[in-house]
Amino acid sequence: MNNNFTHLLCFLCLLLLAPQLWAQKLEAENATLSGGAARVACSTCSGGFAVEQKEGNLAFSASIAQEGFYNIILNAAAPGGEKTNIITVNGVSADFYLAKNNQYQNHKIVNTLKLPAGQHTIEIKKSWGWINIDYIELEKVAASDRFNLNQTLVTPNPTPEATALYNFLLDNYGDKIISGVMTLSSMDEVNWLKQNTGKEPALVGLDFMHSGRAYNWYNDKEPIQDAKACYDRNGIPALMWHWRDPLRTTEEFYTQSSSKPEGTTFDISRISDPNSAEYKAMLADIDFISGLLKELQDQHVPVIWRPLHEAAGGWFWWGANGHEPLKALWHLMYDRMVNHHGLRNLIWVWTREPGDEAWYPGDEYVDIVGRDIYKDGDHSSHAIEFNNMNALYGGKKMITLSEVGSFPDVDNLIEDGAGWSWYMPWYGGYTRDSFYNSLSLWRKMFAHEYVITLDEMPDLKTYERQDPAEPEQPQEPEEPQQPTGINDQKHSFKAYPTLIDRDLYVEGESLIKSIAVYNTLGVMLRHQNVYKDAAIVSFAGLNAGLYIVKVNGEETLKVVKK
Repeated sequence: MNNNFTHLLCFLCLLLLAPQLWAQKLEAENATLSGGAARVACSTCSGGFAVEQKEGNLAFSASIAQEGFYNIILNAAAPGGEKTNIITVNGVSADFYLAKNNQYQNHKIVNTLKLPAGQHTIEIKKSWGWINIDYIELEKVAASDRFNLNQTLVTPNPTPEATALYNFLLDNYGDKIISGVMTLSSMDEVNWLKQNTGKEPALVGLDFMHSGRAYNWYNDKEPIQDAKACYDRNGIPALMWHWRDPLRTTEEFYTQSSSKPEGTTFDISRISDPNSAEYKAMLADIDFISGLLKELQDQHVPVIWRPLHEAAGGWFWWGANGHEPLKALWHLMYDRMVNHHGLRNLIWVWTREPGDEAWYPGDEYVDIVGRDIYKDGDHSSHAIEFNNMNALYGGKKMITLSEVGSFPDVDNLIEDGAGWSWYMPWYGGYTRDSFYNSLSLWRKMFAHEYVITLDEMPDLKTYERQDPAEPEQPQEPEEPQQPTGINDQKHSFKAYPTLIDRDLYVEGESLIKSIAVYNTLGVMLRHQNVYKDAAIVSFAGLNAGLYIVKVNGEETLKVVKK
């Protein structure tokens, strides 16, 4: 009776302490306020106060006892209308969006961000300003199930070359980043990088911007000729389309505005009327570009295809009339290219803008999701953006930096666990000017083992999956003789505790690149990229029993979860 009462008391204590162990609430009124942010009384708010941001900023100090992955939840209201502002964690920043709402609500503005133990600074900074903040909360989460990537392309019966390229992207996702650069004219930036660094990026950005316009100074086939030349050297061709006014009334792709009076007024909403001149013009352009892409398919060249980019920004005509016409155009393009023209060599990339959930064409039309980020001189990992996007798309889509001005420093990518598939800085000054990206940083990136350059690329024509969804079974694991579950063989790392309750702690004598957990049937249950000398492996949610832990894909040990 006494033992049962003691167990019950302990259980109740754990329940009471759980929120304090796994979540930390930071009241806005206790933050450091600047720029006009003001503390106000609020009877419905936690602690009886809130902060009106106005044109100001808030800085919170958080103490983390244990390294891990954390969500950051913002309890806030936006009574004055929809607002976009900035969340910054230790200098890594991202935009977040709140719809108009008079009531204080929880908004998860950061997902599964890796934070080491120690002190951290979290800031809410003005972009638009004018939201009211009650508190932020840090919520510790297990990061082992972040990814559930689609293993096949959305195009039915894709070409073997497209499948091979997609498999290459899958194999390297989260383990390495693919280097890239955008070109303006026939490998200009690629050649410049070769001359100044001795290496070339693995991915080359190309544009159909001038194709199909009957320019007497331009070869319409230049983009596909460059794509073929790139692929023949085992490079990855990434094609996009700054689609000029389909009616030919202007040569613009930007929407007409006060700052761009010469822009086009082309009306994408006419996509709903197949008899309209606008619909017929869009269809004719799609057919022309499809013909060029078909030539690449006939030459067995796969293409990363990124059309209608940055739609929700509204600065291009395809985003000027809201999300419904845009989605209709995306679906028309997909149907026309895939089903009418028989294009099966495309890997479809959607380019996200903040708050564009209603614009997304749908999982069945998108293979990869990109983000275009231009923050001058910012070489941070953009880990908040990465994790938020991964969570938004359910871990099903690979996430990439489809365009950047200043690209992330490789050290930051590794430290923050930001697993972008590739990065592609824009041409001109963004590639060559040290204000955006210095030559020393280019050389550092190209020399690092985490960054894939052209000379390190495999033969994409014959590439086979290296990291299949069904991993190879470990060699006949034996039952441990002692409940410690740790093998007696010498390892290049230490692992503890010997009998796991929730977490396994691993410390390496050298760099730990990856850790995987298998059950005794050889099924991979956990995988995480580390690139540090220590890591925490969560066994939360796993049943009691024997497990195999593999470090760096080589050394194994047995552990027991109680």
